[in-house]
Amino acid sequence: MAAPAHVWIAQIEFDPETAKKVQTKHNISPDEVREAICFGKHRRAFWDEHPDYGRRLIVIGDNYAGDSIIAYLKPINEVDGTWQCRTAMPWED
Repeated sequence: MAAPAHVWIAQIEFDPETAKKVQTKHNISPDEVREAICFGKHRRAFWDEHPDYGRRLIVIGDNYAGDSIIAYLKPINEVDGTWQCRTAMPWED
């Protein structure tokens, strides 16, 4: 696990396959993921270097209902805060 990341997350994009998987497998909507981690709402963020998936940002936050979510994001444009969600699921501390 890498050091905490200081990143801006303004937009999270989902390809249709990932959105469907997150919704059906983990019962989380893309909007709930955005609620939990966009615009500085996340609690923790750190970089991970995975041998198969490469460099990715792991982010944990809470949606408006208070449910904790962990999301794995791929940078699209770190400067403007655009990310692609690779997966997301419920998180228990």
